[in-house]
Amino acid sequence: MAHLISASKAAEMLADEDEVAFLDIREIVPFGAGHPLLATNLPLSRMELSISKLVPRRTTRIVLTDSGDATAVQAAERLEHLGYANLAVSEGGTLAWEEAGFKLFPEIEVPTKGFGAFARRFGRPTFISPQELDRALRSGEDWIVLDSRPPDEYRKGNIPGSIDAPGADVLRCFDDLVPDASTNVVVNCMSATRGILGGLSLRAAGVLNAVYVLHHGTRGWLLDGLDLETNASRFPKPASSAALNNAKARATRMADNAGLMRIDTATLERWHRDQHRTTYVFDVRSEAEYMAGHLIGSVNAPYGTIVMSPDRFFATLKARIVLVDDDTVRATVTALWLAQMGWGEVVILVDGLREGALETGSEPISPMDLPRTLARELSIRELKALQQVQAVRIIDVGTSDRYVDGHIPGAMWCSRVALGRLLQEETHNSPTVLTSEDGVLAQLAASDLDGLLAPSVFTLTGGNTAWREAGLALARGAEHFASPRDDHWLASSERPGDTRQNVLDYLAWEETLLDDIEQSGASPYRNLMWAT
Repeated sequence: MAHLISASKAAEMLADEDEVAFLDIREIVPFGAGHPLLATNLPLSRMELSISKLVPRRTTRIVLTDSGDATAVQAAERLEHLGYANLAVSEGGTLAWEEAGFKLFPEIEVPTKGFGAFARRFGRPTFISPQELDRALRSGEDWIVLDSRPPDEYRKGNIPGSIDAPGADVLRCFDDLVPDASTNVVVNCMSATRGILGGLSLRAAGVLNAVYVLHHGTRGWLLDGLDLETNASRFPKPASSAALNNAKARATRMADNAGLMRIDTATLERWHRDQHRTTYVFDVRSEAEYMAGHLIGSVNAPYGTIVMSPDRFFATLKARIVLVDDDTVRATVTALWLAQMGWGEVVILVDGLREGALETGSEPISPMDLPRTLARELSIRELKALQQVQAVRIIDVGTSDRYVDGHIPGAMWCSRVALGRLLQEETHNSPTVLTSEDGVLAQLAASDLDGLLAPSVFTLTGGNTAWREAGLALARGAEHFASPRDDHWLASSERPGDTRQNVLDYLAWEETLLDDIEQSGASPYRNLMWAT
């Protein structure tokens, strides 16, 4: 059973030497309004779907926090049923955290963005303004722009003529993309962090070219009245032997200079047998490479996504983080940043794909026993037959983003946590059918309601996926919301109000974030490579 602890005790657990997962169980909108720096956002509505990936060891210390509304106690009960045995609830949630003198940080991906500012301070990248870059590109001089973001972001809007070289891929293919040492190189992202880390990666690798970082990235480009290109398809080809050999040599020097640890397969196997430590294994190659063959049990983290969004991949602090690829280049660059961010014992696996047992296909999904529910399942055929004779209320309890992208016509959307209140407050004599993308969240939502369920509440077998696979059309758009979209995070450029001012305010927040982190006394960052 979970026990209540004070905010001060929770902070002590974060600061000691033992592994701990600090989970904020609110939806991302209240989380983004203000949360403890090292908290991982794991909403109560989807906790069962992600917990085994984020906190794989069932005896790990877990501290849960909320808004002070005691929902963390409910989360603890769910985790206890899933076999987690070392649970604590931070009493009073984030309200008590702030009252105890600890800082709450707005926005998301805060530790990474703070580290971007840390790297800027100590790495001292050379910046170029959007207007300066625009003039340089128009001059006909030898310049190349490399975009450090994943392909989907790059396609949405990039600096005209730029080439996508996300994350550590920029070093792996650098000599093919930039064969002349006199070429001026500019690295960009959306605003700051990935551009800074991409540019500093090249500098740490010892490339001879002048390397610049585009100030404020594509956001700065737009703010200066310049146009972006969309749907571009300039992606690097597989690295040549010569480029790859040079990249491997540079990666080795980087690892040596930063004191990064390397392990072999035998060490990894020994770590896996250690019941007292958590060992994560992340394959940092592309999805296609991963699917063609990866270490059994490893998780795919391509294009530097694990650096930008670590809480999508792990939640246990002070754990072992093992990074693997086919030649150590991408693993080394990723390790360079994760180690300095202070996430744990970050290591590079050498020759893991040649020596370890491999499997093919998509990332393995840990099996989860769904809780029993009194709600009866309906097949698509049964639902269609029911709709022929009476009105049916369909409630989608999946994520609101997936609902907007495609939902059963006539369905309303409601968050899982608000569903019980909706069913209690609204009198409805027609049958109610719960659905979600694949039906799993619908079954979980139904299990929450067993004390409230009427005989006319059902779940849709296979959810929206089954509907789509039956050849039935989906509706699209933001319509029929029965609860606030607290699971939908808006970027600064998407928020209500003056778009330009919203972006400027966000960029100003990034500029001062490191000072705020340091003043809070919670800075986890380590300088492994820059002179102070």
